[in-house]
Amino acid sequence: MSNQTKFIDTSSEVKKEMVNLSKKALKAGGKVVANILKDEIPVRRGYLKKAVTAWAKIDRTTGQPYLDFGYRNRKTMTKKYGIKYYVNPCWFEFGTKPHIIMTKEYKEKGYSSYELEGNGRKFGYIVKHPGMTNKNFLRNTVYNNIDQIKEAEEEYLGQLTDLMIAQGAKININMEDEEIDD
Repeated sequence: MSNQTKFIDTSSEVKKEMVNLSKKALKAGGKVVANILKDEIPVRRGYLKKAVTAWAKIDRTTGQPYLDFGYRNRKTMTKKYGIKYYVNPCWFEFGTKPHIIMTKEYKEKGYSSYELEGNGRKFGYIVKHPGMTNKNFLRNTVYNNIDQIKEAEEEYLGQLTDLMIAQGAKININMEDEEIDD
Protein backbone atom coordinates (compact mmCIF):
# COMPACT_ATOMS: atom_id res chain seq x y z
CA MET A 1 0.00 0.00 0.00
CA SER A 2 1.50 3.34 -1.02
CA ASN A 3 0.94 6.69 0.58
CA GLN A 4 0.82 8.68 -2.63
CA THR A 5 -1.43 11.70 -3.01
CA LYS A 6 -3.10 12.09 -6.35
CA PHE A 7 -4.29 15.55 -7.45
CA ILE A 8 -7.47 15.55 -9.53
CA ASP A 9 -8.21 18.86 -11.25
CA THR A 10 -11.95 19.42 -11.62
CA SER A 11 -11.71 23.18 -12.13
CA SER A 12 -12.74 23.02 -15.81
CA GLU A 13 -15.84 20.96 -14.94
CA VAL A 14 -16.75 23.34 -12.11
CA LYS A 15 -16.23 26.36 -14.33
CA LYS A 16 -18.44 24.82 -17.04
CA GLU A 17 -21.16 24.07 -14.49
CA MET A 18 -20.91 27.61 -13.10
CA VAL A 19 -21.41 29.04 -16.58
CA ASN A 20 -24.37 26.71 -17.20
CA LEU A 21 -26.09 27.65 -13.93
CA SER A 22 -25.45 31.36 -14.56
CA LYS A 23 -26.92 31.03 -18.04
CA LYS A 24 -29.99 29.22 -16.67
CA ALA A 25 -30.45 31.98 -14.08
CA LEU A 26 -30.30 34.62 -16.80
CA LYS A 27 -32.82 32.69 -18.92
CA ALA A 28 -35.23 32.55 -15.97
CA GLY A 29 -34.94 36.33 -15.55
CA GLY A 30 -35.41 36.82 -19.29
CA LYS A 31 -38.61 34.77 -19.30
CA VAL A 32 -40.04 36.91 -16.52
CA VAL A 33 -39.40 40.13 -18.41
CA ALA A 34 -40.56 38.76 -21.78
CA ASN A 35 -43.87 37.56 -20.28
CA ILE A 36 -44.53 40.85 -18.48
CA LEU A 37 -43.60 42.81 -21.59
CA LYS A 38 -45.91 40.76 -23.81
CA ASP A 39 -48.79 41.54 -21.45
CA GLU A 40 -48.10 45.29 -21.47
CA ILE A 41 -47.59 45.87 -25.21
CA PRO A 42 -50.74 47.13 -26.96
CA VAL A 43 -52.05 44.81 -29.66
CA ARG A 44 -52.95 45.76 -33.19
CA ARG A 45 -51.76 42.75 -35.15
CA GLY A 46 -49.53 41.13 -32.53
CA TYR A 47 -46.28 41.47 -34.47
CA LEU A 48 -44.56 43.54 -31.80
CA LYS A 49 -45.45 40.99 -29.09
CA LYS A 50 -44.04 38.20 -31.21
CA ALA A 51 -40.84 40.16 -31.78
CA VAL A 52 -40.03 40.47 -28.05
CA THR A 53 -37.38 38.07 -26.81
CA ALA A 54 -34.41 37.63 -24.50
CA TRP A 55 -31.15 35.83 -25.25
CA ALA A 56 -28.78 34.33 -22.68
CA LYS A 57 -25.36 34.51 -24.33
CA ILE A 58 -21.76 33.87 -23.38
CA ASP A 59 -19.13 36.53 -24.04
CA ARG A 60 -16.42 34.89 -26.15
CA THR A 61 -13.60 37.00 -24.72
CA THR A 62 -14.36 36.62 -21.00
CA GLY A 63 -16.46 33.43 -20.98
CA GLN A 64 -19.05 35.16 -18.80
CA PRO A 65 -22.78 34.75 -19.51
CA TYR A 66 -24.96 37.81 -20.01
CA LEU A 67 -28.57 38.55 -20.83
CA ASP A 68 -29.68 40.50 -23.87
CA PHE A 69 -33.25 41.84 -24.17
CA GLY A 70 -34.56 42.95 -27.50
CA TYR A 71 -36.63 42.34 -30.57
CA ARG A 72 -36.28 39.73 -33.29
CA ASN A 73 -35.16 41.02 -36.68
CA ARG A 74 -37.11 40.92 -39.94
CA LYS A 75 -35.42 37.75 -41.19
CA THR A 76 -36.18 35.83 -38.00
CA MET A 77 -39.79 37.04 -37.92
CA THR A 78 -40.30 35.91 -41.53
CA LYS A 79 -38.69 32.53 -40.87
CA LYS A 80 -40.40 31.84 -37.53
CA TYR A 81 -43.87 33.35 -38.06
CA GLY A 82 -44.14 33.90 -41.81
CA ILE A 83 -44.59 37.63 -41.29
CA LYS A 84 -43.71 39.33 -44.55
CA TYR A 85 -44.22 42.99 -43.64
CA TYR A 86 -42.57 43.93 -40.41
CA VAL A 87 -42.07 47.27 -38.70
CA ASN A 88 -38.85 47.77 -36.79
CA PRO A 89 -39.71 47.66 -33.05
CA CYS A 90 -36.78 49.98 -32.31
CA TRP A 91 -38.90 52.78 -33.80
CA PHE A 92 -41.42 52.24 -30.99
CA GLU A 93 -38.74 51.85 -28.33
CA PHE A 94 -36.61 54.87 -29.23
CA GLY A 95 -39.00 56.94 -31.36
CA THR A 96 -38.26 58.64 -34.69
CA LYS A 97 -37.69 62.20 -35.78
CA PRO A 98 -39.93 63.80 -38.43
CA HIS A 99 -38.71 62.68 -41.85
CA ILE A 100 -39.65 62.46 -45.51
CA ILE A 101 -40.55 59.15 -47.15
CA MET A 102 -40.33 59.05 -50.94
CA THR A 103 -40.56 56.39 -53.63
CA LYS A 104 -38.11 55.67 -56.42
CA GLU A 105 -40.56 57.21 -58.91
CA TYR A 106 -40.36 60.55 -57.11
CA LYS A 107 -36.58 60.47 -56.93
CA GLU A 108 -36.09 59.38 -60.55
CA LYS A 109 -39.00 60.99 -62.46
CA GLY A 110 -40.18 63.79 -60.20
CA TYR A 111 -43.81 62.57 -60.02
CA SER A 112 -45.73 64.19 -57.18
CA SER A 113 -48.86 61.96 -57.09
CA TYR A 114 -50.74 59.31 -59.05
CA GLU A 115 -54.30 57.99 -59.33
CA LEU A 116 -55.21 54.46 -58.43
CA GLU A 117 -57.22 52.68 -61.18
CA GLY A 118 -58.97 55.87 -62.29
CA ASN A 119 -61.29 56.11 -59.27
CA GLY A 120 -59.98 59.54 -58.33
CA ARG A 121 -58.13 58.46 -55.19
CA LYS A 122 -54.72 60.08 -55.24
CA PHE A 123 -51.68 58.63 -53.58
CA GLY A 124 -48.43 60.47 -53.17
CA TYR A 125 -44.91 59.52 -54.01
CA ILE A 126 -43.68 61.64 -51.14
CA VAL A 127 -44.96 61.73 -47.58
CA LYS A 128 -43.90 63.89 -44.66
CA HIS A 129 -43.89 61.57 -41.66
CA PRO A 130 -44.49 63.48 -38.39
CA GLY A 131 -42.24 61.19 -36.36
CA MET A 132 -43.22 59.41 -33.17
CA THR A 133 -42.32 59.63 -29.52
CA ASN A 134 -40.41 56.88 -27.76
CA LYS A 135 -42.52 54.36 -25.85
CA ASN A 136 -39.74 52.66 -23.81
CA PHE A 137 -41.66 49.38 -23.51
CA LEU A 138 -38.56 47.28 -23.03
CA ARG A 139 -36.45 49.54 -20.81
CA ASN A 140 -39.28 50.51 -18.47
CA THR A 141 -40.36 46.89 -18.04
CA VAL A 142 -36.85 45.79 -17.10
CA TYR A 143 -36.33 48.68 -14.67
CA ASN A 144 -39.77 48.38 -13.05
CA ASN A 145 -39.55 44.60 -12.53
CA ILE A 146 -35.95 44.17 -11.42
CA ASP A 147 -37.05 42.52 -8.15
CA GLN A 148 -39.00 39.81 -9.99
CA ILE A 149 -36.00 39.21 -12.26
CA LYS A 150 -33.75 38.74 -9.23
CA GLU A 151 -36.24 36.34 -7.62
CA ALA A 152 -36.32 34.22 -10.78
CA GLU A 153 -32.52 34.10 -10.86
CA GLU A 154 -32.06 33.29 -7.15
CA GLU A 155 -32.90 29.60 -7.52
CA TYR A 156 -30.06 28.97 -9.96
CA LEU A 157 -27.65 31.34 -8.23
CA GLY A 158 -28.29 29.43 -4.98
CA GLN A 159 -27.30 26.21 -6.76
CA LEU A 160 -24.21 28.02 -8.02
CA THR A 161 -23.23 29.02 -4.47
CA ASP A 162 -23.79 25.45 -3.23
CA LEU A 163 -21.60 24.11 -6.05
CA MET A 164 -18.78 26.49 -5.23
CA ILE A 165 -18.90 25.61 -1.51
CA ALA A 166 -18.96 21.89 -2.31
CA GLN A 167 -15.82 22.32 -4.41
CA GLY A 168 -14.02 24.02 -1.53
CA ALA A 169 -14.34 27.67 -2.51
CA LYS A 170 -14.41 30.19 0.31
CA ILE A 171 -17.25 32.66 -0.09
CA ASN A 172 -17.31 35.88 1.89
CA ILE A 173 -21.03 36.60 2.28
CA ASN A 174 -20.53 39.79 4.33
CA MET A 175 -18.57 41.39 1.46
CA GLU A 176 -16.02 42.78 3.92
CA ASP A 177 -12.33 42.99 3.20
CA GLU A 178 -10.31 40.24 4.81
CA GLU A 179 -6.86 40.81 6.20
CA ILE A 180 -4.18 38.51 4.95
CA ASP A 181 -1.33 37.70 7.35
CA ASP A 182 2.15 37.75 5.83
